[in-house]
Amino acid sequence: MEQLPTKSTIGQKRLQDRDSLADLATKRTTSVAPIVANHKDLAPPTSGRKMKVSASRREHCRINQARYRKRQRQHADNLDEGIRTLQEEIQELETHHQNIIRRAPMNESAWIVATEYFRLFRYGYMAPILAPQSLTPPRPQKESHAQLDFLKATMAPDVTDGNMYGVEAILQNWKLFSLNVGDVHFQPKRLEQLAQGSLLATTRTSVTITESSLHQLFPHLVADQDAEEDEAQKLSSLGAKLLNQRLSVSGSVRFDWDTSTGRVIRLKSKVDLMTPMLQLLGSLEDVARVFDKALVTLDGRFLAKEGINSVSASN
Repeated sequence: MEQLPTKSTIGQKRLQDRDSLADLATKRTTSVAPIVANHKDLAPPTSGRKMKVSASRREHCRINQARYRKRQRQHADNLDEGIRTLQEEIQELETHHQNIIRRAPMNESAWIVATEYFRLFRYGYMAPILAPQSLTPPRPQKESHAQLDFLKATMAPDVTDGNMYGVEAILQNWKLFSLNVGDVHFQPKRLEQLAQGSLLATTRTSVTITESSLHQLFPHLVADQDAEEDEAQKLSSLGAKLLNQRLSVSGSVRFDWDTSTGRVIRLKSKVDLMTPMLQLLGSLEDVARVFDKALVTLDGRFLAKEGINSVSASN
């Protein structure tokens, strides 16, 4: 076999021997290896640095969260303190207001008391307000009841309204009235002086007959065990007719004033349930059925279930 030449003149340039090319490649590889090794030695310790940064960040976040929670607690404490201060200021202003009323001349005081009475009870009974209690420092909750405070400040301890005696009984009657009907709206239509020491207010009271009204005031319209089947059906239909109806009730409140004490000594409240019930039911016979076993009378007195110890609902 003919042997290939080891040298060539192609392109008029002399090619290197194959052995020389292999040696050159080996030399280049050997010279690059230390550089790569040096780069590996210079590479940063990525894992350790990340761990340090992560721990520092967590600590920073923890400190920020602690500061935020502290600010929130301080803000809540400031709000509690502000509310308590406002409650105390309101109470002081109410007391000051009642003192002014008591010292005013009769012709002014009685009118002021009557006007304030309608303002405070325009939506019926209102529950007392409890001031919030702070954890730092702990204080007992203080109850504020504007309606009771007003009655005590402007009315005699033995004030009467029908067969009710004392301011607590009057307030309890308002509570009973408001619990047994819905959406109370009580307002004066006219206020006039009758005689020395007496004022008369004509009133309009709007209420809604609710499920509670039927069960508490007209239980026989819900279920009457003693009625015959036909009568029970009639009573049930009357109850359905009354449910969710809005009544507009006319009435009056008389204020008798004692100039020597500067207080109301007697209230006389009246309402007329006959007129709106007759308009709603359409016949006196049905009105009689509704009130036959009812626990409220047509003139607005609440009756105990035993039929005794009635209290007025004339608000």
